[in-house]
Amino acid sequence: MYRIVLSLITALTFSISLSSHAAEAELQGYGAFSNLNKDWMLMALYSDIADDTQSTKPQRLEIKIATKKFSPRRFRSLWLETFAVEHGTDKVEAMQGDLQKFFNIVQGPLKKGDTLIIERSEFGADIKINYHTLALISDDFLDAMVQSLVGKHPPTQALKAGLTGQASLREQTNLGIRFDRLEPTLPRIAEISRWGKRILASK
Repeated sequence: MYRIVLSLITALTFSISLSSHAAEAELQGYGAFSNLNKDWMLMALYSDIADDTQSTKPQRLEIKIATKKFSPRRFRSLWLETFAVEHGTDKVEAMQGDLQKFFNIVQGPLKKGDTLIIERSEFGADIKINYHTLALISDDFLDAMVQSLVGKHPPTQALKAGLTGQASLREQTNLGIRFDRLEPTLPRIAEISRWGKRILASK
């Protein structure tokens, strides 16, 4: 019972935190990361728009698992392929430190509703899963990650169009509804808390 109450308090605190950040960054759009005719992840991209250049700078990428079970191996291979196609193997090699931190937070299979957030912070970018901060990486990683999704060689053109706000209003509305419905359960939030303890213990 104590863990459930604690998880509720954590979730509420995190929700308030997200609301304050949402005021600073603007939602660009929703997208579905599809592979082999299957939606693996739904995403929402928040960015700041520079007044002087009208260019956008990603501030937060929210990722919600859309499939029943997502193995760490599959998660890793999809992201490595996505990075390599957009950035090339040399840059992927140069990013090994951040990539390793990113993959190491996944301590077991991801489940439908799990929510990953990569958000720019004062010292780099925080990575959270289900309201728990599990790692700090460079903010360059967030830029590279978003670029791999909306750059010259995105996983799909539909994903790029969605995250950049170029998809139709109907498509964005449908994706937004699906995105909002995906949420982790309280037991799952508590389970991810144990992932964080294992990560700390391994350092």
